[in-house]
Amino acid sequence: MTRLRPSRRVFVARLASNCLFGIALGLVAYYGVTDALAARSQQLLRAEAPRMAAATVADEGATAFDFSAWDKDKVYWASLGSGEPFGRIACEAIGLDAVVVKGVAPRDLVRGPGWAPYTDVPGPQGNCGISGHRTTYGAPFRRLDKLKAGDVVTLVGLYTTFRYEVERVFVVRPEQVEVFATTEEPSLTLTACHPPYSARYRIVVRAKMVAAAPNEQDE
Repeated sequence: MTRLRPSRRVFVARLASNCLFGIALGLVAYYGVTDALAARSQQLLRAEAPRMAAATVADEGATAFDFSAWDKDKVYWASLGSGEPFGRIACEAIGLDAVVVKGVAPRDLVRGPGWAPYTDVPGPQGNCGISGHRTTYGAPFRRLDKLKAGDVVTLVGLYTTFRYEVERVFVVRPEQVEVFATTEEPSLTLTACHPPYSARYRIVVRAKMVAAAPNEQDE
């Protein structure tokens, strides 16, 4: 068997080291660029829907259901095009506060979490489905797996704010789209790839609506 001379071994080792360094540098740059793009997109989305961005997140002690402004939300949602601001999702337990867009195509999810148009809008009944990235583009759903039963998730519409409490967190295969099926009780389903950096499974968070109220600025 031919053996590499010391000088050749040093050359090969340095070459391999440089290649690995280049790959690592490229990954860091890629994640940095996508995060910067996502941050800019979120800034623009908040400017597009300042009423939504300025709305006060629902009181965690609220338990009443007031859908008096909901008809205006439905009109707004029906008017949206793909990638436009659908709502604002917030969860103190995982440090989440992001504008949700309409659509779950790749071009939509680079802007923020996306509402799946084939699911229900937030309201007195139905299952509102939202998906988001756990890595790249700001990774808004990075810590989705840290949620637990009882944690509060707030979804702010243009006119109404909806409060949900997490019921369960579980993992499914990508083809198990029944997690987005409509429900009689008002619910929220959040999904993302699982584990991070892999699309092998989906992590799912199911939450039930526990309160709804017109945004304070509309009272």
